[in-house]
Amino acid sequence: MTAKLYLDEDLSQRVAQALRERGFDVVSSHEVGNDGLTDEEQLIYASGQGRHLVTYNARDYLCLADLWYRKGQRFPKILILHEDHCPRHDLGAQIRILEEFLRRSPEDPNLWDCVEFL
Repeated sequence: MTAKLYLDEDLSQRVAQALRERGFDVVSSHEVGNDGLTDEEQLIYASGQGRHLVTYNARDYLCLADLWYRKGQRFPKILILHEDHCPRHDLGAQIRILEEFLRRSPEDPNLWDCVEFL
């Protein structure tokens, strides 16, 4: 089964739309009315929906992942995009990197309680 993604405010809803057009289950915070939520509220939403959270915000989400892991709170994988490999302004690069992740996700044994840098 292919993973489902939730894009936080760092990414355009156009990325979610493009991935859906390719057959993937992807929503953005903009589309579901979650703009302005705290990072933890974003993670709570993604977890409740069984969606991997996609962000550029490494610092805050690494801290949250560590905190949740120590508490034994489960969370889907947090995918952190890196500006050097995938600039914020390059929607095409974001779409390609996320599509590649989604295509290989059925074989990924680590889809919960971890962070992956893309």
